[in-house]
Order: sequence, then structure tokens, then C-alpha cells
Amino acid sequence: TPDPTPAPTAVVLVAPELTEQRFSQEFTAEDGTVVLTVDYALPHVVNYPDSAALLAIDDRYTQMGAALLDNAASTAQDAVSDYEVSLQAGLPFQPTIEEMSYEVTFLSERVLSVSRTFYAAAAGAAHPTVLLLGDSFDLRDGRRLTFGDLCTDVESATQAALEAVCQSEALAGLERQAEEAFQPDQFYLTDTGFTFWFQPGELGASNSPIEVEVPYEALEGYLVEWLR
Repeated sequence: TPDPTPAPTAVVLVAPELTEQRFSQEFTAEDGTVVLTVDYALPHVVNYPDSAALLAIDDRYTQMGAALLDNAASTAQDAVSDYEVSLQAGLPFQPTIEEMSYEVTFLSERVLSVSRTFYAAAAGAAHPTVLLLGDSFDLRDGRRLTFGDLCTDVESATQAALEAVCQSEALAGLERQAEEAFQPDQFYLTDTGFTFWFQPGELGASNSPIEVEVPYEALEGYLVEWLR
């Protein structure tokens, strides 16, 4: 009797061809004064029709850009209110600028990793808000990967990563804060390892994110074979 169970279909991996998509808008008060300017740059997968996984990745960034513009519209309402208060009080007003940039940091046959930087500040401000973000995707299905997805032993890998992070010269004297603030899913991949980051304020009074790279070798034995 023939076996009725169909043979599993091999997953065909398609390498992403990437370019840029931008989500930009200028918001003004009723008198035409610009109160907020936004410009968000995100990856665009040109060959998304070739793969459901690539379509999922491209859709994620398209939806992200639309959500950023929606949030900007809310921020603009607050900026208009600030402008009106400044106008009534005779105080100077500086419009707000929001930007997002990105970098493809790692691409293998199986994984795409992207780092993103969000920047927001009033024009000329001395201390802008800078946040670091990251996305890693499985090119089989377009799923966004967590640190745990890349490990065979999540608990041991997390501990090994934390130990390596705390040994970094960049965190000298901040080891205790790092142990409390460390989040393994705050990472992006490079050719040489994981880059973990801490957002401003997570390690004292830093105004910028702090990045620490952990070589793949430091997590040897805990990582899935297909990562690289």
C-alpha cells in the first residue's frame, strides 16, 4: 500500500534585493508655521513577489512606516499646542525633527539582519533622543527572529552573552546596571557576532545607546547550526 503521507516540500530560499523606501511628511500650524518634520527611511525588498518570506518582510516595513506616520500625526498635535503656547507667551519656538535610518548588518542564505536608528529633537537641541532598534528575519518564512530562536539552549546562551557583555571595556563600572538592564532580544547580527545594545537611561545618564558586540565564538555550542 502506498504511503499516503506526502513528501515534505523543500523550502526555496530567495536572496532579498534591497533598496530604500521613505516615509516623509511636514506638519504645520494653522498659520503655516512648520512644527514637525519627519523622514523615516526603511528597507524595501524589491523582489518580494518571488517569495512569501520576502513579501512578509517587505509588508512589515511598509506597515511600520505607515504606523510611524500615524504616530507623527499625534506628535504634531502636541507640537502645534506647544507652538501656540510659545506664540502667546512671546517665546521662541523650534520645530521638531524626527528621522529614522537603517543599515543592513548581516545577510546569509538564511538570515537578514537590520539595525535602525531613531532620532528626534527640536531644531538645534543639544541633547536629541536617539534610540537603537534591530530586526532579524528568517528567510524561509519572513518571521522576525528572537534571540531564543537562534539558540539551542536559551538559558545558557543568555548567561554566556551577559557575561561577555559585562566584560566589555565599554561597560567598565556599569556591570551591575548591565546585569539588571540586559535584554537579549535587543540585538542585531553582523558577520562576526551579536551586537547587543542598551538604550539611553538604561545604564546611568547616557544620552546615546551603548552597543557591545559579542563574538559568535563566545556563544559556541549554544547557537543553531544554520545561523551562519
